[in-house]
Amino acid sequence: MNVKYLAKFGGSALGAVGAVRSLAKARRENDRLRLIDAVLSVLSVAVTIAIVVRELREQQNTNSRVIELEDH
Repeated sequence: MNVKYLAKFGGSALGAVGAVRSLAKARRENDRLRLIDAVLSVLSVAVTIAIVVRELREQQNTNSRVIELEDH
């Protein structure tokens, strides 16, 4: 795994913790605007993680194709 992907995962993990805390606080205070903001933050983190996973899979597929071509 590349350092770039580890950094993205780490940043997303920290973002997820903050988003979940904001979500809990918004629900506790019954603040609809902050609740919307927190939900969007959680969705943003989920999309970022999905993008990183897709990039990792593409990188693995590219690497495996190179190995297959070298074997023939």
